[in-house]
Amino acid sequence: MNYKRDHFIYRIFRFPLTGILAIVLLIATLSSCQKAGFTYDNIIASNQNTDYILSDTLTVQMQSVQYDSVPTSGAGNALVGQNTDPLFGKITAGTYFQIAAPPTLDIPEFGATYDSMVLVMKPNGYAVGDTTIQQDFRIYRVQQTIQPATNYINIYNNNTFQTETTPLASFTGILRPKTDNVIRIPMSDALGAQLFEMIRSKSADISTSATWLQFFKGLNIEAGPTSKTVTGFLANDSSLYMRLYYHINEAITTVKYADFKMTAPTLQFNHVAYDRSGTAISPLSHTAPTLSSSSTGNATYMQPITGLVTRIDIPYLKSLLQLGKYFQLMKVLLTVEPIAGSYSNYRLPPRLALCHMDANNKITDTLSYGSLVIDNMFNEHTFYQYDITSYCQTELSTTGYTTRGLALTPSASDGKITLDRLVLGDKQNSVNKLKIQVYYILYK
Repeated sequence: MNYKRDHFIYRIFRFPLTGILAIVLLIATLSSCQKAGFTYDNIIASNQNTDYILSDTLTVQMQSVQYDSVPTSGAGNALVGQNTDPLFGKITAGTYFQIAAPPTLDIPEFGATYDSMVLVMKPNGYAVGDTTIQQDFRIYRVQQTIQPATNYINIYNNNTFQTETTPLASFTGILRPKTDNVIRIPMSDALGAQLFEMIRSKSADISTSATWLQFFKGLNIEAGPTSKTVTGFLANDSSLYMRLYYHINEAITTVKYADFKMTAPTLQFNHVAYDRSGTAISPLSHTAPTLSSSSTGNATYMQPITGLVTRIDIPYLKSLLQLGKYFQLMKVLLTVEPIAGSYSNYRLPPRLALCHMDANNKITDTLSYGSLVIDNMFNEHTFYQYDITSYCQTELSTTGYTTRGLALTPSASDGKITLDRLVLGDKQNSVNKLKIQVYYILYK
């Protein structure tokens, strides 16, 4: 680390005695990192000089961190489809959820006829990939009870449950996520007719929630073989359900229906798989979960739903205390920039959380959120910025060596329902550099 005053450091002003009094009043309310025996009276009495300094020479280390799995249950949104990302690889998404029996079984025993059954899905406006081409997905009946593993409360992106091998339905067609309010997918008539008879006869398998979930454990929607787009759908009891149509044989035919609505929202989850072959981050794995930015073109990668986050460390932060006998940290700003051209066809996260990360790469708490500031004029220096003064002051005051770093990731809720991703420049990147600006006062 180099702190020569003639390199990225400038002296803004040199205070006479009255200037020092003003600075004393300014920082009296701030916590300080100072040597034993230091008092402001000593400075005033000796009429020492004071520098207000800006430095951007702190060493910063960045790396991409891969988690084994991340929770995706209870998000209220389903992701379905497949997309090949030139930087993050091939990503496939599907969703699992339980279906409830109709609340009332009022189909008459005689004079009613089954017509059809459809799965109703409502797009939430989110999509990744080319929405002008046909989308393709399949709907399967689940054969295992959808539930978290023993001693867990969440279901994760790498969890799967056994399904039937033959789909109950399939969809191939154009979807316009921002304008289509609903899609209706014809379901298996064999299943529809069976459910119709169960309702009409008030079968024991459908009369209670417990017996119903033993009979029908849920649905799984997965990408079809020609899928090239991932689409988001609302996942709740009013937007994701099977509707069974039947009619009453009377002088005037009456069309009626019974709904099998999505239930247990905390158990709905998105299964997300990825293949990063041929990408800069292909070396990442469960056994090699970190990759330095120097190995990936002075950039780090982040995509929470596939378990990928960015870690930032400031290893020599405590060296600031060696700058002078009396040192006062005033403000520290961290600015990160997405690599220009890396997000041309992909949405940037609208906000990015800055979190504490321990030595084992576990995120422990959230410090703040940085909102996206877009460079609309040149589209080159879009950025997120954070005030990390409090973090740095805490790190300076700790005793001994600390390994607590910083993590960048979208919020937990955003990370469950999108494929949003980022490629961020490190401090050595030639165009989109990470910047860390340290403002401090030095009493000499």
